[in-house]
Amino acid sequence: MHLDPAHTLAIRPRPLPDESTLGYLQRVANANGLGSTRQLFASLHARQQGAFDELCTRLRLSSEERRFLFGSLPAHWAHTDIPFGLAHSDFNSTHGRWCTLCLREGGVLPGQWTLKLVCTCPKHGTWLKEACSTCGAHLRWSDIVQSEGSCPCGASLLEADVEDAGGDVQALTLLLCGDSSGMAKLACLSGLSTPAIHRLVRYLGPFQANTRPSHPGQTLDVHRLDVARGLVTGAACLLANWPTNLHTRIDELRADAPESPSVRRTFDPLYRVLYDALQEAEFRFLRDAFEDYLHVHWWGLICKRNRRLRPETANGHPRLSLPQMAKAARVPPSVVRHMVQAELVPSNSAELRSGRRARSIHLSELQGIQSATDGARSLEETARMLSLPRRRVRELIMGGLLTPLVSRQINKDAAAWLIPKMEIDRLHVQTIQAPDDSDSIPARDILKYWRLEKYESVALIAALVDGRLPAQGDRQSKVPVGKALLCAVGAKEWLLRHRSHARKDFSVDTAARELGIKQQVAYDLVRLGILHSTTVGVLGHRVSPDDVERFQATYVSLASLASQARRSPRALLAELSASPVCGPSIDGTRQYFYRRTEVESL
Repeated sequence: MHLDPAHTLAIRPRPLPDESTLGYLQRVANANGLGSTRQLFASLHARQQGAFDELCTRLRLSSEERRFLFGSLPAHWAHTDIPFGLAHSDFNSTHGRWCTLCLREGGVLPGQWTLKLVCTCPKHGTWLKEACSTCGAHLRWSDIVQSEGSCPCGASLLEADVEDAGGDVQALTLLLCGDSSGMAKLACLSGLSTPAIHRLVRYLGPFQANTRPSHPGQTLDVHRLDVARGLVTGAACLLANWPTNLHTRIDELRADAPESPSVRRTFDPLYRVLYDALQEAEFRFLRDAFEDYLHVHWWGLICKRNRRLRPETANGHPRLSLPQMAKAARVPPSVVRHMVQAELVPSNSAELRSGRRARSIHLSELQGIQSATDGARSLEETARMLSLPRRRVRELIMGGLLTPLVSRQINKDAAAWLIPKMEIDRLHVQTIQAPDDSDSIPARDILKYWRLEKYESVALIAALVDGRLPAQGDRQSKVPVGKALLCAVGAKEWLLRHRSHARKDFSVDTAARELGIKQQVAYDLVRLGILHSTTVGVLGHRVSPDDVERFQATYVSLASLASQARRSPRALLAELSASPVCGPSIDGTRQYFYRRTEVESL
């Protein structure tokens, strides 16, 4: 059927507010006996560029009625003005979608349904449908306009189940439709235009839980409802509870990335999205949230090489390299490096491509380094201040009575020893008034001539420091432990008692070697009471062989389990259903430990 160009269309349906342009053309074609919008276009005998204007003239549509229509024209019509500055590619002309509740209420095809990223009904907040629940066929837009609530197979579209969408998804859907009422729930998008929100959803939507998309923003088949639903759901999840949810996702990307000091490689491809794909000023809030995360959680260094970041982000980053920390603390870099190796200062590191390791220390450790190194002495100076041979000072260190900042016995590559002043001062003892007939002997002579057995020298110094062996003098000053005068008779009696009741326990450091774990881990286990110990004067915590055997029989480390199973500790941790008794995510200890009874059954 061809219409005379000199006459108007025989039947002129009027458009309704927010009606789909595509749906309205189908209604006009149906009303005038034409089967499709393509036949309607052919009947106009007009040039493609002016076909829609010619149709509106024949339908005698006013300017206000034209503004009722929402959406783009079919592909065989020339493009015309699209609302909110959206592009023709933002609309879906492949196959239709519908809301079951809207079909029950009757009316026309809303234009918002034709947007590719609109997966819920803006009116009812329910997920749209795109396939018949009986035959599984996808309906065209023309089928939905002519369906009268039925699929071509005869099944009713009005009886399908209705599924509510979440509040965050519905708020984002309203914004995608140009409705600002969704801004109350997603205030972080307040500065974006409708086209910008569509772009943002396409780029952020692929960053869903446990996924690292390789090409975000290039998702195929967005016209399919299941694909678009995934994008909208993923974007709504990141944008809700701003910026906490985004920070959680960034943290997952960091945990899943290979170890690297590079911000770009660690957080790729999110980094490319934020600084390349969405580099416009209106997306600045995304980069601000990312850099706020870096300030708090990024272990590595941020410097002038990170030119894409804000200057205040680079200048205010709280982590320093070892040389920078040494300069701030006014100590040699070797001191800070050895304190890190001895685990006296917590640090983070990653291996570079060259094989070297990059380390960083948090700025909060600066005060501790300054306090620990203020007045620290070398081994020779310490021996001179305590009036003891260097060999005896080493014994005190190994016995746990003297704790160095840097120890060559712990760090084999250390250039020198470094002992805090407070540790040296602690080994100066207060004297008491000696009897006139007292036969006194200096402590260093006892250590030199009395043939003390292993660790008896440490026990003697410990008894002297905690007052079990009184030092004789003028009662007015403290003296170095080596110069302390002891009653010879009293010292011999103490030595006999000590040998008769010799303890068979050992220090926490020795217990760590027995268990094959690091010293800091052993101290954490003692602090938590998992590894039983007793306190002996200034010797501190002592661990018996029975305590070690009891611990080994009761507990097992995640590292040991992973080695036996030939798995990575991280993978095994995720698979084990048993709960660890301690670990980094539980109480801050450096290793995970399980009860053997719980894991052996698994």
